Amino acid sequence: MSQSNESAFCVRSFLRYRTLIRTALVGNYPQFDMLEHVLEAVRAGELERRGQSDGGFSYSVHGRGCRMVGPDGAEIEMDLLLDGSEAFDAWRLEVFARSVGMSPVPPKGDLMQQCRDMTQEGVLDEPEPGWFRLIE
Repeated sequence: MSQSNESAFCVRSFLRYRTLIRTALVGNYPQFDMLEHVLEAVRAGELERRGQSDGGFSYSVHGRGCRMVGPDGAEIEMDLLLDGSEAFDAWRLEVFARSVGMSPVPPKGDLMQQCRDMTQEGVLDEPEPGWFRLIE
């Protein structure tokens, strides 16, 4: 697989896992419909900073973001930007790639380029330089 294909596979896999893990967490934690709701619930004391669903999906809230982990160890990390966007960057894609055993992990530059290509395709948006969100 070429580096370009590896990067595309990584980003698309990250987005699929994001949907899978969040959908699983919503079953136990309805706040996972939006990251903003998760952070608000934690700040209000309605949701613990860390938790695990019945199916083995877990989450950990930190600062303005959340790490979600599937039972297979796949890590999805999202941050809430100032405009309310749920976003990720190349570093978070690298963390995901390592967590699912991708080898080699695509280089940051290739991941950034893939995200920018997907922005041109209308799949992603770049609300802040280097930060991307899924257009839903």
